Amino acid sequence: MRKLTCIIVLVFLGTAHILKAQPYQHSLTGSILKIDEPINVSPTLSIQDFRFEPAEGTSTSLFDLPKTKPGAAFVASALIPGSGQALNGKWGRAAVYFLTDLASVAYYISQNNIARRNERSYERFANKNWSVVAYAQWLVDYSEANGLSNGYETLAGQIAGLEPDFTNTTNDWNKVNISTIRAVERQTPFIYSNGSQASFFSHEVQDYGSQQYYELMSKYYQFQPGWQDFHLDRISDPAHVYLYSWDNSMITANFIEGRDRAEEFNSNYRNAGNIIKLVMVNHVVSAFDAFFTVKLKNARLEPSANVLRPDSFSLTLHF
Repeated sequence: MRKLTCIIVLVFLGTAHILKAQPYQHSLTGSILKIDEPINVSPTLSIQDFRFEPAEGTSTSLFDLPKTKPGAAFVASALIPGSGQALNGKWGRAAVYFLTDLASVAYYISQNNIARRNERSYERFANKNWSVVAYAQWLVDYSEANGLSNGYETLAGQIAGLEPDFTNTTNDWNKVNISTIRAVERQTPFIYSNGSQASFFSHEVQDYGSQQYYELMSKYYQFQPGWQDFHLDRISDPAHVYLYSWDNSMITANFIEGRDRAEEFNSNYRNAGNIIKLVMVNHVVSAFDAFFTVKLKNARLEPSANVLRPDSFSLTLHF
């Protein structure tokens, strides 16, 4: 029995040695595949296959940047409303933003030009109807009639014998000392019809040609006496009483016309200023619209898988 067992073991070992040395025969084709070296088989599925890649043929030129870069689209539409939308084929929205901007700018230029014309017209009117000499003469007579101690005597000496030049009141500014007038104004109170006094004058006459010079003369009752029609009525009436209501009951036609002219061109300037706000809003809205347009266009679903966990799978939405 031992001999039979030894014989079987030797036969088995010999057969195994012979089989190990024989080539492997392919059972399907009958071809012989010799395995001289180990074969390294790489996985057919890689995480690289699931990574997000931009569309092929994407241009990186400056002109094409707004088509793919939200920031570039934002800047484009911020500078020229609708440009970012147009570059991305959104022609309807592009037209709305661009035409709104165009119409707003045109309206601004129109209102600004009208305001300047009306302002120059008002200034020409004022230069023929408001005189600093007439105002200074009234200030002296008003102070004297009410017995004020405001230094008006010095001003009276400077304007003695002068007459307002209502053909062109610009000439009157070479005849008076504006500092003397202002010194008297600072110490002159408002005296009402009943003889009561209030605070000192609230404003001083401004330098000729300044914006405040033209604004104040048709805005505050204090400067009413410088208008031509008030001056002529005053000097032609020996019984003129230098006590006033200091309200709109004392104003004359020149003051009213000056006030209305000033209000007209100021209204034109306000309209022009308001339309600038619309222009700014249009630029901002257009810029953000272009930004999100490109953001949404670039949105992609990125699948991802874990090769170590074949049961795991996820989707990522890119913005």
